[in-house]
Amino acid sequence: MSSASHTIPSGLHGRRVLVSAYDLEQGEHRGIAVFSKALIRCLHDAGAEVWLLTGFSPVLKGRGRQLLPRKARSLIQMSVILDSLAYGRQTREQSFLERRFRWARFLIAWRNRILLLKVWLSRPRRYRSVDMLQMPLAELDDNPYLRMERLSYLQDVTGIVSAPGIYLASQSAAMLAEQIPVTIDCSGFDALLTTCPLNLLALNVPVFVQSVHDLIPLEFFAHNENQVMFSHRLQACLPGGRLFVSEATARKFRERILQPELSRERHKAPRTINHQERVVVQPPSLRFPRWLLTDPDRVGDLKPASYLLRPHPEDPDPTSANQGWAERPINQRSRRMLPFRYLLFNSSVEARKNLFLLAEAYAESNLSAQGIHLCVTGKLKNDDYSAAVKSIVRHEPGILLTGYVDESTKRDLYLNALALLSPSLVEGFGIPVLDAACLGMPSLVSDSASHLEIAALHDFDATVLPLSTLSSRDWADAMSAQAALNRTLWQSRRASVERRRRISRYEKLRLHFYSQLQSDLTDVLISN
Repeated sequence: MSSASHTIPSGLHGRRVLVSAYDLEQGEHRGIAVFSKALIRCLHDAGAEVWLLTGFSPVLKGRGRQLLPRKARSLIQMSVILDSLAYGRQTREQSFLERRFRWARFLIAWRNRILLLKVWLSRPRRYRSVDMLQMPLAELDDNPYLRMERLSYLQDVTGIVSAPGIYLASQSAAMLAEQIPVTIDCSGFDALLTTCPLNLLALNVPVFVQSVHDLIPLEFFAHNENQVMFSHRLQACLPGGRLFVSEATARKFRERILQPELSRERHKAPRTINHQERVVVQPPSLRFPRWLLTDPDRVGDLKPASYLLRPHPEDPDPTSANQGWAERPINQRSRRMLPFRYLLFNSSVEARKNLFLLAEAYAESNLSAQGIHLCVTGKLKNDDYSAAVKSIVRHEPGILLTGYVDESTKRDLYLNALALLSPSLVEGFGIPVLDAACLGMPSLVSDSASHLEIAALHDFDATVLPLSTLSSRDWADAMSAQAALNRTLWQSRRASVERRRRISRYEKLRLHFYSQLQSDLTDVLISN
């Protein structure tokens, strides 16, 4: 239980809330997954009994397992689900043949289409309560999965409800022109709350609320999500209540989804539309050790433990320009980072995140010669955009690609960065920017509506610095200016003071945002 539960009144005692886990099933926990974890914790601390809805199947394969005693079968089934949640759905990497030959890519693409057609034809249309396995976590004693960092959110979860393939079924149904939703019987629950738009129709439950994060797949054509499917998923949010993560998202939804539907309703067949909606601001995402929460102003220096911030004996002096680093493998360059000698880009690598602009700006600046690096935590993909980024990285030794990092490493990177960079073309909210603002760390951001919303909160306009230009030269100048303003932070005494300041400020603001979200969720679930 979080510390906030002792200070915030509880208002959901006795209520059983079913929360979707689609984003928690993915291989990487970013964006929406962070929101989901905060939502689960808030519901738990408000007194609700939280159950997690998963599409992973507990089916036991292998001879003899069905003959085991019921308790043993149940234990194995739970471990199957927890193992799936622990590692998530992994994106298949292209094989050597696919990377080398077009015909191989063609054959694999057709194979995938056939498999998808098979799944689509056999998809469930409805989920009855009796068909979904409910697994209380209290039955687990000293389970190894519950000690994994990735599954720490389960400490706030009462149990898991397995509805095999429900998210794939929901997406498949969203491709149909008729927009027929997948029905789910939620008997025994007081509310169903989705953490992203799903094409579901909830039966036998008083409260149904869907979360809407953005309209990006409709606004940005290069997004990897099917626009038809996403549009239908947004329309599926109309019958229930809605949570929005920003005013910008709420405004766009009303103008582009709700208003056209209301107009159609007046002139055509009527459709039930729920007008209950709420804009919420999620808490920041970083988690500090429990012992820090008692009195963050008085703790000692929290020095970085991550290997990314430990110098290697073979490395040259990272505070000066070095020759020969461009020839080293990219995974070896990350050893060069020192605290407060790098700028941080913490995001996925896709066109709308605009990493290519940053890479160009960094190459145009003089930061590499000063021993100041650009740290990129996103994982490059096998696509043209990542290839373009890689073409700059190969010739620019100061750009360090870490790939996806765990939560403790992410915390170290934030605590010891000179500034955060977020040049996104479009965002639903911008959790990395919120994290930086709560730390009191400067962030250079694009002037998207969501970034401007964050800058308007509290005193964040002092550290959230929007740039109204997407010129690489302008971003290079802004990055150099931030490095110059904070050029002495890397000194050990100043570094320790800065880390303590960031931790203290962050914890106070985290509790504020947490309290507000818990209050908002309580109001939403009671009023709907």
